[in-house]
Amino acid sequence: MPSQPITDTQHQDKSKELRALGFIIVLLFPALTVTGISAYGFVIWMIQAFGGVVAH
Repeated sequence: MPSQPITDTQHQDKSKELRALGFIIVLLFPALTVTGISAYGFVIWMIQAFGGVVAH
């Protein structure tokens, strides 16, 4: 089966997919991670502020 040459449209699609993947890896995942950890810390802080420190 002969391989088909890559068309200009396929090249543009691949370029868009790589940029989207780069955005997800470089910006989105770290931002979501920091936001999630910050929200968790804030929730714990509010529980301790209004409910007192939980004894062990």
